[in-house]
Amino acid sequence: MKKLLLVSLAMFLFQACSSVYNEVTDSTGVFQLNRIDNIFFTNDNGLLITGVYHNKLTIIKTNSNFDTEWTKNNFEWGTNASGSGWGSSFYSVHVTKMFQQNDGTYVCVCSIEEGGDVVDYRVLAVELNAAGKQIRKVEFTNMNVVNALQTHDGGYVLFGTQLTKLNANYSQLWQKNIYDMIYFPARFIVTSDGGFAITGAYNSDQVYLKKYDSNGNELFSMNYKHNEYPFNEAGFDLVQLYDNGYLIVGRTRNANSLNDMDCQIIRTNLKGDTVWTKRFGDSTNDWLDRVVSYNQNEFIIQGTSGYPNENPKSLLFKIDYNGKILDSIKTQQFPVIVYSPLKYYIKAQNVDTAHVILSKIVEDKLFY
Repeated sequence: MKKLLLVSLAMFLFQACSSVYNEVTDSTGVFQLNRIDNIFFTNDNGLLITGVYHNKLTIIKTNSNFDTEWTKNNFEWGTNASGSGWGSSFYSVHVTKMFQQNDGTYVCVCSIEEGGDVVDYRVLAVELNAAGKQIRKVEFTNMNVVNALQTHDGGYVLFGTQLTKLNANYSQLWQKNIYDMIYFPARFIVTSDGGFAITGAYNSDQVYLKKYDSNGNELFSMNYKHNEYPFNEAGFDLVQLYDNGYLIVGRTRNANSLNDMDCQIIRTNLKGDTVWTKRFGDSTNDWLDRVVSYNQNEFIIQGTSGYPNENPKSLLFKIDYNGKILDSIKTQQFPVIVYSPLKYYIKAQNVDTAHVILSKIVEDKLFY
């Protein structure tokens, strides 16, 4: 009887997944998650999938075929809780980034928000062994993190309202304030010279680009104003190109409507000077969220069409280095798409409130 139920569930999920996807996929995997947050790659070409199941932060390790090797959701710091009503107490934990060490262990950087009328922020750096068991935890109070990168010296940089450099043992080396109610940072990267670059919104109206050296000292700051009355423009993602210039993706206001947001791409040279700007969209509110992948010829960029109350859809664009749109698709909204080191895409999609499916998509089927 139990086997029959499992087969029935598998058939149901397969049919549901087939209706969700219209692209050709090589293989799929279904996981028990109420919400998926991130997908990271391991040295054996497997995955680390992070999300939430039954209010517990969950980490799933798979092989390259999406077969589960282990699941961990029993961390003493990993149970989310929410109250009811304005100002009620809550606790929320989110895996920001995971890194695999040379010895097979993992470093998990987590963001914690808790409180009620007043919200406190903390950051955890948690070491896990190769089987996902916690072996060490380091806590940083009064700090938030929305992204983290590992640097060439084996240390880490935490990105939030501050830019914080840690060594390999998580001791703080320096910290720079990058949020001042004028500059709202959204994304940062490590640059080819070992420094950092950040994009976001300047004065809530213009895209900006800031460049820092490896010690967090600002080298230059550029704001991008393309019309007399900029409004609600922002950079949401940033990559450094092969010529050491930058590509910023985000949003802009439609030139003919104050209430219509459009996608925007800005390409710059090494010094942040504009090479070209590309703006496009339709009558809905559209914007670009992040660069999924890029090579010497083109970019794959993910975006969103529609606010949460507008039945939002997901957008994908293929764009060349001159800003020409080579291909595009608008599809059912999905939370995550990543590009594998094995040169295929992995897309996550919610099947129901308790299951997430991952699908492999070969490059030439991405826009089917």
